Amino acid sequence: MYKLILKKVMILVLIVFGIGAFIVEAMVGELSETPIPGFDTISPFVDSNRYTHQKSSAIATSFQDPFADAVAITIPGGVAYVEQSSLSFQVENDNGYLWSSSVNYDVPGLSNAFKNRLKSAVFIEFYNTKNPSFATDEDSMFTTGTTHDFELIEHGFHSTITFGKSKITMGLYVIFGEDHITVSVPNDEIIEGADFKLKSIRIYPYFGAVLENNTPGYIFLPDGIGATIDYKVTNPLIDTNYEKSIYDRNIGFNTQANLNNFVSTGTKIYAPVFGFVHGVDQNAVFANIQKGAPYGMLYVLFPSNSRGFSTVFAQFNYRTTYSQPIDKIGNTISLLQQNRNEFDIEIKYALLEDEDANYVGMAKSYRSDLESTLSGVDTLSSVPLRLDTIGIEKKEGLLFPQSVVMTKLSDFEGMIKDLNGKGIDHIIATYRGFTSSGVTWSAPKYERFAASLGSQKDLERLSESATELFVEAEVMKASNRSSGYNQYFDLAKKINTQLYRYDSGTDQKYLLEHEKMESVFHRNVDKLGRYPITGLAMESMGGLLYDDFENGHNLTDLTMRLEAMLSLTNFKIALKEANAYLWGSMDHFFDFPMYSSQYVIFDDTVPFMSIVLSGNMTLFGPYANFYPYARDELLRLIDFGVYPSFVVTEKSSKYLQKTGLESIYSSRYDDIAPLIDTYYHFVDGALSHVVGQTIEAREVLASGLVVVTYANGIRIAVNYRNQSMTVSGVTILPKSYHVFL
Repeated sequence: MYKLILKKVMILVLIVFGIGAFIVEAMVGELSETPIPGFDTISPFVDSNRYTHQKSSAIATSFQDPFADAVAITIPGGVAYVEQSSLSFQVENDNGYLWSSSVNYDVPGLSNAFKNRLKSAVFIEFYNTKNPSFATDEDSMFTTGTTHDFELIEHGFHSTITFGKSKITMGLYVIFGEDHITVSVPNDEIIEGADFKLKSIRIYPYFGAVLENNTPGYIFLPDGIGATIDYKVTNPLIDTNYEKSIYDRNIGFNTQANLNNFVSTGTKIYAPVFGFVHGVDQNAVFANIQKGAPYGMLYVLFPSNSRGFSTVFAQFNYRTTYSQPIDKIGNTISLLQQNRNEFDIEIKYALLEDEDANYVGMAKSYRSDLESTLSGVDTLSSVPLRLDTIGIEKKEGLLFPQSVVMTKLSDFEGMIKDLNGKGIDHIIATYRGFTSSGVTWSAPKYERFAASLGSQKDLERLSESATELFVEAEVMKASNRSSGYNQYFDLAKKINTQLYRYDSGTDQKYLLEHEKMESVFHRNVDKLGRYPITGLAMESMGGLLYDDFENGHNLTDLTMRLEAMLSLTNFKIALKEANAYLWGSMDHFFDFPMYSSQYVIFDDTVPFMSIVLSGNMTLFGPYANFYPYARDELLRLIDFGVYPSFVVTEKSSKYLQKTGLESIYSSRYDDIAPLIDTYYHFVDGALSHVVGQTIEAREVLASGLVVVTYANGIRIAVNYRNQSMTVSGVTILPKSYHVFL
């Protein structure tokens, strides 16, 4: 122990006399970094569900039998039929295809109980509070003792349902439009008794259900950028249904001390939608969950688990059980959420036909629904480049924390001007770690630029050199190495009163109470308003939802609060991995998802999200510094209409070792400038012709060969294959593209 103290004192003396800096410099050095995989590498094309494939053109025939005894309702453009006993409905689309909200045709071997299950409009799960383990049970329209009324309203019906076992009551509205159906369950029409409490509701879970492979087509899921599951008899070894929470898992009901360990598998769901296609380019239904999405989950039941049927639907969760710690050694008891989540449910089912009866048509339908909130983008003559840099990062020193200045303001300005000289004119620049606390330790306080980065004049020159200059901030999480909040009064808690905590190698972060988060955001905006910056790049705000239980604020409250906060600032806003409720409140989408989860049950990855957002905001992919197969990833950017991103520093990324940014292993500008030049111009050669344009069509000509059509009529053919392919008489080289002007 004595020797260790003596050693630290000797090192401190060296630092005081200026020798320590020389030692650190010599140890780290300015060594050349690991090269990024070569752009000219033409790797083999390995077909998988990372890509989109051609679909069968087989004609779909409806197997549904018309209701024998139904109420006819006159609707815009036709007639809808409702079976009163089950509250199921049937409508014909413009092609004469009969859509049914339930399975209404005879299948040999099915029990009457399961047939009733296929017909029931609604299922609820409920908890028995008299049972010490809160046992769950289910009610449906056909549970013994269930009663309901039936009231015709304009273009639809309303029913008040009281379920037989639980005696829980709910209201159901179904309204038929000319080309859509709206289903809703108001929160204020849900009534619970003393002993049975509502757990979840499933509405029309067998709408569009398909028996085995009788119907050609597929299920669409908004998993990551988008995915499809072809209708077929699935592998019997796949015995797990798909289920995933919209906007990711609810983090308020677990006992994980470190929430970095509470993660979902695969990519998350960014948009509250789903759909199904019966006959590609023939008939489809697209579901947009307009209310209740933060409490929703998407399910796909497969034939192996559903008596031969495939179906997709949403479930809405009102309560859950949770573990409550009772001592410091980890013992817990199981409790039931006392107050149910209060929200309305509303789902709009759009009926799509012909060329719109596919995932592209679904994306265009959703884009139309969002039209009033999406603002569009300016048309530029070239593709914008997202260029992030790191100013300061902090690390533990021998005795005191050490500041690592990675990139000064003047350094970043020099990089931007160098890229301008290479023909890269539109740079969306983001300065990360601009305060003295660095990138990792600053949250949630961002009030001034660190003097060690340069002067006000340096900042002004930097701002003038960039097309737009953003600074990055984190206001939802608060570092234990920062200030600007009170650790006893300002931190949000889970339902079990534990703090939301994220541990890293250098600090701990906690989630702020909703009101404190908002006040911190506005204070930062006020302080940063005196600087010549364009906007704020928010670290977690785009994709993180959490309850503030102690103050009675729920997930829906937070979505509304975030929308209001962002609408009140004059700064432009860039968000990372942003959920759909904030798409109308942002200007740039950073770290845009480029893949689905690629589960074995998926057949294709499809660019649903980029079709929705193309022409309405600028989409930037993850950092291209770290592309494993550069050519393939750049082609994916071109295919999906997404722009390139890089993170650059003046110093070597080796200085980021043992910091919160040590995953950035290649960032020095001098090393990667040639890659930025090459990657950017490869993408710009295609997308510069369609900047600000919406994607209107996407055709798969063969595995690994697609053609994307934009609103201005320009088509871009992308060849992922490692051999030349021909499109419209034009030969497209391996791993390349061609623009049809």
